[in-house]
Amino acid sequence: MFLLDLLQTILIFKAELLSHFAPPNTPPSGGSSDCSVGSIKSLLPVGSKVLYASHYEADVSFTPPLEHNAGAFRQSSYVLPKSACIFQANLTLPGDTQHSVGVVLPDDWNGRFLTAGNGGFSGSVSWGSIIDASWYGFAAISTNTGHESSGAEWAYHNQDALANWGYRAMHDAVVNGKSVTEKYYGKEISYSYYRGCSAGGKQGLKEVEMFPDDFDGVIVGAPAWWTTHLQLWNMIVGIWNSPADSPHHLSNEQIDILANEVIRQCDPQDGVVDNIVMNPDACTFRPEALLCADDATDTSTCLNTEQVKTVYKLHNDWVEADDTFVFPHLTLSSEWKWSGLVASPSRLGTDYVKWMLQLGEDWKWEDWNTDLIKLSDELNPGNATTDDYDISPFHNKGGKIIHYHGWSDWSIAAGSSIYFYDQVTNALRPKGVNLEDFYRFYLVPGMGHCGGTSDLMEAPWVIAGDGQSSSLGRDGNIHSVPGHEDVRHDVVLAMMNWVENGTSPAELVATKFVNDKNPHEGVYRQRPLCVYPAQAQYKGSGDIDAADSWECRQL
Repeated sequence: MFLLDLLQTILIFKAELLSHFAPPNTPPSGGSSDCSVGSIKSLLPVGSKVLYASHYEADVSFTPPLEHNAGAFRQSSYVLPKSACIFQANLTLPGDTQHSVGVVLPDDWNGRFLTAGNGGFSGSVSWGSIIDASWYGFAAISTNTGHESSGAEWAYHNQDALANWGYRAMHDAVVNGKSVTEKYYGKEISYSYYRGCSAGGKQGLKEVEMFPDDFDGVIVGAPAWWTTHLQLWNMIVGIWNSPADSPHHLSNEQIDILANEVIRQCDPQDGVVDNIVMNPDACTFRPEALLCADDATDTSTCLNTEQVKTVYKLHNDWVEADDTFVFPHLTLSSEWKWSGLVASPSRLGTDYVKWMLQLGEDWKWEDWNTDLIKLSDELNPGNATTDDYDISPFHNKGGKIIHYHGWSDWSIAAGSSIYFYDQVTNALRPKGVNLEDFYRFYLVPGMGHCGGTSDLMEAPWVIAGDGQSSSLGRDGNIHSVPGHEDVRHDVVLAMMNWVENGTSPAELVATKFVNDKNPHEGVYRQRPLCVYPAQAQYKGSGDIDAADSWECRQL
């Protein structure tokens, strides 16, 4: 008996001693694998290549190696909120192709899985988004969609690469991301979520349409869902304002004047003078107020009649001569960023035509003709457009969607989200499906593309949407909605509460900080966001910058 007790004491002492000298790749308690290249490789499909894998402690800096992350959206380094295993691997896809995935597996895992979307033509792992997800405790994954590039040259005569970009790489990342997560921790995932904006919003909707079982909850911001028309619209608005030496061209100075005039005319029309246009489509705006006088000597501060026509064209839907509706209009209050969109035809459009519509490098925007619309619809490059509006399978399996879009978005017109929501309504209502049971859509007054607002409007916009934390300071310690990390202010927590507790979000509250680069200076104003088509209305008394002074009403 004495020898047995002595042996047990020695074994306990040895275990405690080893725990003090555990290698840096030791997994979290309960995990089945360490964070070494060899161990991670054993968790992935045959043919995968692990580029690197290491365990990091909290508050240290992680820098994605440049040789594996050369895309447009790579940032130099990130401060890790929690200790975690981080790795990047290349996974095989059909046609002898591959895509790269970045994975963050926090030691303090909350049992949930989150996939992050991309932006633009993708081409980079969304490291900032998945590291932000680890604040919550998610195991998180992102794909580069099969290439490392800010442009689209990779798509030329390469249908496999287009399919990877359009949907295959994302779905493959989800399937293998879930598998490696469960093997690493030795436990099943309790809930699976998605968060993305812009191209990432489109990717989320594509998952809902094609693979409804992938996620329990999908957060979709400003989705670039109508790829076949959006990319052409990104270009045509610049064509309408070109060339720069034409009498109808709006200069950047004139666009700034226009932005201020829109606020001056439209702000009072919503009943509260606060520099925020609550419903741009409800404003009656007359650009003629900016017409130059006959004797004007400085025409940079006014518009001629041809420029007024350009303003009307940009503020109205794109409809072709045969009455074909192509894309919605730029909304009033989006002018604050027009200089980056309409100054010249966007590369998002010209690259799309050259490489994805396969017309080649010699094509230039001066060659534009309306036949491109038909060609784009016929090709639907990569099957990326998400126009399968019957998403009843996602509803039937119990999935939830939170969809938001900034009213003042200059990059993807807010009307495109309204159009999508209306098409889903038309598809599901005849089937007896009530959209609010699983799909909540919010318009955010004064918010730009995925986040941000103009210095003139200073509208509330922070809801913990994808990519927003990176705009709130650069100290690496900004997460959620600082000071308001709850289900009312944080869209991620609202989604989790809906999926896991059955508590559907009625209104969300958006926040504007005194200094968005340093949220710790305090809140400037907050305002409720209402489930579409309801709108926030001032109650008639109380601080207009306080959320409780507003209520959602059906108009």
